[in-house]
Amino acid sequence: MKNRFTTLWLMSLLCLATVTSAQIHQAGQTTIELSAGLVDGFRLPGQDNFGVFSSLSYSKYKSLNTYWKGTVHLNQKFYAYDKALVPVSQWLGEATYFTRVMGLINRSWVINVGGGVAGGYESINQDRGEVQGASLMNRSEWVVGPTLAIEGEYILTGRTILIARAQEYYLFRSNITPTHFNLGVGIKFILDADSDYK
Repeated sequence: MKNRFTTLWLMSLLCLATVTSAQIHQAGQTTIELSAGLVDGFRLPGQDNFGVFSSLSYSKYKSLNTYWKGTVHLNQKFYAYDKALVPVSQWLGEATYFTRVMGLINRSWVINVGGGVAGGYESINQDRGEVQGASLMNRSEWVVGPTLAIEGEYILTGRTILIARAQEYYLFRSNITPTHFNLGVGIKFILDADSDYK
């Protein structure tokens, strides 16, 4: 009796794993994602070049291996100026196309690479032209440019995916620096899992 129970339990787990993997990365499937992390390396708050980012994304899968992602993104950095820290904020909209390069859904992990374009507004010192009575030479600007990313996915459940991402930006017209490197983590929630693989 015990052996039958164990066999039935193992078969149930196998069926559950099959159903879970079958709900992931379907054509037409949509997701929403929240992520956050560091900009341009690790710095402690209050230090020169300390930076963080946060983003909210919406994705739609074109096939088992490819998807489009639209993102609203904020890069926030602080630069030392005399004894003050000057905030620089980049409010960006992004459109990125990702494709799978490695991994197995039934093994719960996938690696994707993507490229796209980002654009938005770079605000220096909250658009104030002075700091501690001195005039800033840098001015707020509209910025635009390409972005490249690599992200790893670890499937937690049939509708939840853990994300780790490294992303590089090159933003023309920035008055500080055109390049930024983001490293962070996120959580992706599947909104639609009713379609079939294509």
